[in-house]
Amino acid sequence: MGGGRLFTAVGLLRQARPGGFCPACRVLMNARGASQELAKPMVAALVVLAVAGVAWAAMVQESRSMAGMDGMDLGLGPIESFATTWVVMMAAMMLPSAIPVVLEFARTAERRRGWPVATGVLAVTYLGVWLIFGVVCYAIYTAVGMPWPNQDLVVGLALALAGVYSLSPIKRASQARCRELCALHGPLPFNLMRSAAVAGTRYGLSCLGCSAALMVAIVLLGMASLWWAVILGSVVLVYKFAPPLRMRNELLLSAALVALGVAYVMMA
Repeated sequence: MGGGRLFTAVGLLRQARPGGFCPACRVLMNARGASQELAKPMVAALVVLAVAGVAWAAMVQESRSMAGMDGMDLGLGPIESFATTWVVMMAAMMLPSAIPVVLEFARTAERRRGWPVATGVLAVTYLGVWLIFGVVCYAIYTAVGMPWPNQDLVVGLALALAGVYSLSPIKRASQARCRELCALHGPLPFNLMRSAAVAGTRYGLSCLGCSAALMVAIVLLGMASLWWAVILGSVVLVYKFAPPLRMRNELLLSAALVALGVAYVMMA
């Protein structure tokens, strides 16, 4: 397969679009002479995916630096350190699940002036929702005096509750809302930056309703738990990218999370 065909197959090249007048930008978009052009929205999505990859690399490095502290429960550390680590972790775990809404927004806004910046605003706003959630978790964690002597039991219970939560109406409704928002029905409003911020906030809140229990478990597990981040991040991807599961499969996924909680307590 030639390079052009390969890029077309993965969505990086597309048929050139006809020109036309953009009322938002008030400029005439000239038609291109080439039969194919670079699919810029796909490039924007790949940039977001690359940011997630860099975040994973940073998490691996952080995990290696903490390898000599196994068995030492140091808590969450200062708020500044926690916030930085949390944003990196959310970029690694959650940004890949936002690729569909980023791609659809970029496609819809492509002919609007400033659409690359607006797409970045969407991604940053999405991470901002998770940052606020993380800060709230941090505040509760410190307010109740964690880590507790029986912290392993608390972590196991959190994992088990995440499994139970996966069957809740809130999670299922939030999951459906995530899929709906990825479609971005209709044209975007005139103020593109505000549209990006609203889209990022709405998608972030929907993801929060879908995956909040998993993220609480991550906080309790510790910020350097790389393998747990991989495991729970994979569950998030199942939530977002898998087609609607039958109840039997939902029960299996829930049971797997409960089993992880039990195994964690038994192996602690």
